[in-house]
Amino acid sequence: MEDYREDERFGYFLKEHRIKYTITLEQLSEGLCSASELARIETGTRVAGKALQDRLLQRLGISPDVYECLLFQEDYIPWKKRQQLLYLTAQGSKEEAYRLLEEYREQYEVKAEKDVDRRLERQFCLSMEAQLLQSEDVTEVSDGMRQQKKRQQEKAGDLFREALELTVNSPSEGISGRICSVQELNLLLEWIHHESPQNWEEYYREILYQIADSRFDAVSRAKIYPKAVYYLCRDGLAMGNWGLEEKAEGLTLCEEAMDRLREAGRMYYLWEILGLSAVLAREIAAGQRAAGAPRKAEEAEKKIQRWREQAEALEAVHGEFGVPVETRDFCWLYVEKEVYCINDVIRIRREMLGITRKQLCDDGILCSEKTLRRLENGRKKIQKGILRELLGRLRLSAESCRTELVTSDPEAVKLMRKAWDQVDNWESEEADLLLGQLKERISLEVPSNRQAWLRCQAVNEVHKGTITGEQCIEKIREALECTLPWEAAMKLGEKYLTNEEISCILGMVSWKKEMDEEKKRQLVVLEEQYGACEREKLIFCFINMYEIVMGGVASELGNMGEYDHSDVISRNIIRECLYQRRTFGVHGGIYGMMWNNAQRQKEGIPIRQQQNPEKDLRHCIIFSELGMEKHDMEFYRRKLQSGKGT
Repeated sequence: MEDYREDERFGYFLKEHRIKYTITLEQLSEGLCSASELARIETGTRVAGKALQDRLLQRLGISPDVYECLLFQEDYIPWKKRQQLLYLTAQGSKEEAYRLLEEYREQYEVKAEKDVDRRLERQFCLSMEAQLLQSEDVTEVSDGMRQQKKRQQEKAGDLFREALELTVNSPSEGISGRICSVQELNLLLEWIHHESPQNWEEYYREILYQIADSRFDAVSRAKIYPKAVYYLCRDGLAMGNWGLEEKAEGLTLCEEAMDRLREAGRMYYLWEILGLSAVLAREIAAGQRAAGAPRKAEEAEKKIQRWREQAEALEAVHGEFGVPVETRDFCWLYVEKEVYCINDVIRIRREMLGITRKQLCDDGILCSEKTLRRLENGRKKIQKGILRELLGRLRLSAESCRTELVTSDPEAVKLMRKAWDQVDNWESEEADLLLGQLKERISLEVPSNRQAWLRCQAVNEVHKGTITGEQCIEKIREALECTLPWEAAMKLGEKYLTNEEISCILGMVSWKKEMDEEKKRQLVVLEEQYGACEREKLIFCFINMYEIVMGGVASELGNMGEYDHSDVISRNIIRECLYQRRTFGVHGGIYGMMWNNAQRQKEGIPIRQQQNPEKDLRHCIIFSELGMEKHDMEFYRRKLQSGKGT
């Protein structure tokens, strides 16, 4: 299985998921391609474009957030424009976003009916136009302005329906028995809200039922379930005909939505749901008191107090960093993370390893030097077989869409994530069991598989106390060198490192106690890695790694006494995480800045802004609770109870 070509591997992975959840070819392909075309994709005899690949995965409930993708330059440039459009929209730069949208959509206006990738791109463009239109503020209250706002909302509704119908036939017939992606469910939510069909509540419940399907991973479910709950409860309360029974059910759904967000460490519509929950619980508590059930009323009131504390923490932190606390867009549904340009990767990696073009081409046996030169300059694509060989010679996995593991087994990918969850929470025995199971499912002869497994095992062993920090560093270095010589990784200048290689370097930094020249060089290498995405305002596309890696860099810079530099990084992490509705980088950044200020006070360095350590620690506790990060939460609680702050 591990020797399959990439197209076969993707098809096998797709088929495994489809069969596991008893989804037919017709269900998965509806509105995208024919069932026979999907069957050929599954066997690897038909190549699916990236847009179609992503949508098929999304319909199976798999979030593409966990993949690293390599695109040829002709596809990479449109990807970058698309992400910049999402960035401008999320940041509220509407004029620039409209301009970029018009530039972007020109290439997809023709032949969209016949080409599925173009159709999916057109769906994206229509969705973004509707998003921009409905977010336009009309603050005046004159009749003319009200009419303008009404027309804008009506047009947005028409655009949402047009976008939806590009891949979902006859949405007014409902989605029972259909297989939809989170993007399609989002469009359906918007269509219901704008069109208000007679059976609107039934539609909302159909969506909730589908999202509850076990096929959706935690991130995919968090992306859409809270929004569906919010729309149902908001519209239900607005109708004015919900009794206590409906409100109790709505509250149950709100609490379920909060659980889904905690599982994924996300905050989509969280502030809104906290407010709705308080409203619903208050009315239910009043009814319980009236019915002679004071204890139940008190339980509800305690929850209200907790939700109020969480909402206030969200408002305070969002306000401090200038990010709207309301969820005003759905850009997160379309952000494509961890995408790199193949042409650049091959050139950079070759130079890192000190390999000449002639050597990489094997004296022209693999391809000509001219072909390689044109490839590296962005002027040529090459056959997949040659690309696989080039990547292999550069010590990279041959897949252009990959996780840290090279496997066709979806269960192996899940086991790897579960193992890291247990390691991060210091649940060492459970992690050992998962690593043992994983070893049976993957080939450790594959360098990147061995690298990922060894690093996870090393960190788990040091958590157990069976090896020292120094021994852990040696084991992680061994893991790194499965794919990259140490000297090549430590060269300063332009580099391409995989996420797993970056994690190895960060692991060595984290477990090395003393600050020596080698550790300083490692920090420079890590900071260099994300310089380009900071300059091009693409941090949000690499936020999965950025918040972890740069959070580690900020911590080490603080230890070195470079407090201002550390704070700049922490503020960047917090702001980007708030825009992306992520929890981890927020509390880590807040605590890092607290620690820096405590050190400034000890050293007599003036502090520019007055701090409240107790308030900040409470915010850290709340944000770590929201992401179910038990180890961090307990750490912050101990700090708060000790009264020492840092």
